[in-house]
Amino acid sequence: PPPPPSVGDLRDGGVVFWVDPADNTHGLVCALSDSSGGTQWGCAGTDLINVPNVAWNGGNPVGPGAEIGDGESNTNSILADCPSAPAALAARLLGPEWFLPSAKELDQMDINKTTLEAVAGFSAFSIYYWSSTEGDNVFAWGLNFNFGSQNYSDTNNIFNVRAVRAF
Repeated sequence: PPPPPSVGDLRDGGVVFWVDPADNTHGLVCALSDSSGGTQWGCAGTDLINVPNVAWNGGNPVGPGAEIGDGESNTNSILADCPSAPAALAARLLGPEWFLPSAKELDQMDINKTTLEAVAGFSAFSIYYWSSTEGDNVFAWGLNFNFGSQNYSDTNNIFNVRAVRAF
């Protein structure tokens, strides 16, 4: 059998940024480049009923909707509740298996930023990126890749989108 994937490996049209510690045959890849050079999260003023709210708690989003493994279901729910959501739609530009990462998935990309950016053909990260983690009817979670800090930001702000997919 082939060796288990490692962070930085090219796989399924992206680069591995997280490998499941419980089953190293599964994990997540991010796209080689941004799906959007800047877009709103969208759905401003609407609390998306099927997307878990993860309230501001000092910059460390936790709980349902923020965890590794939540990005795909968040994205599906965002698009079910608000079919015109720009950030979720941007993530889906690569195909139906691609999605907007959850806050913790986005954080794993930042943790492995140096390894990912060293991969041939990988476009360096910009500063701000959206996650699929909703805060409430006004805010969603993003991440500042310059400082590695989670942001609780107005959904009208313009951030980048880096799509991910599971393997």
